[in-house]
Amino acid sequence: MQGLKKKLNSFINASIGLSVFFSILGFLFLLFPETSIEVIRWIIVAIASLTGICLIASDFSRYASRRLFSTTSLGVAMIIIAVVFAIYKNIMDIFPIVIGAWFIINALNSIRFATTLRGTTSGVFSIVTAVLSLICGVILIFRPFFGAMSIMVLAGILMIVYGISNIIEMCILKRNLKDIANSFKKSFKLPED
Repeated sequence: MQGLKKKLNSFINASIGLSVFFSILGFLFLLFPETSIEVIRWIIVAIASLTGICLIASDFSRYASRRLFSTTSLGVAMIIIAVVFAIYKNIMDIFPIVIGAWFIINALNSIRFATTLRGTTSGVFSIVTAVLSLICGVILIFRPFFGAMSIMVLAGILMIVYGISNIIEMCILKRNLKDIANSFKKSFKLPED
């Protein structure tokens, strides 16, 4: 039981950290929308380029013969993605859709966790904050094309709402960690530690 509590606690702490990151990123998007678009685009270019180079280089390493498949084609694909992001400025119009998908996936997971607290005030509040995150994700996916500046401002606002609601939800889950661990133990018949 203690091991499960420790794992749930580390998940909650990681989620709180990610939510703080999203809130800070949201404030930056809100304050500097034009700069944010360019910075994100070049970060994607750098990450895709480095990943592509590493994947291609790994095929030429001494361990390449032990692999089941070649990573050169995946590396070339990552470099092509980097070139596309470097050349086409407007490709960042898909960024809100990606963020929206993340919000929806996380909200659905949060609703699932909140159901373990059903019947309590904390459970109701957790579901409400998860639904807010879900709404933010849907708005980002279905209304992403307001123009570059308004996209970043809207994304910033929604990221702040998402981050704050997720932090509140994770604090509630952390406060009810013992009940959640017991619920998991009963549901999945986990052995005692």
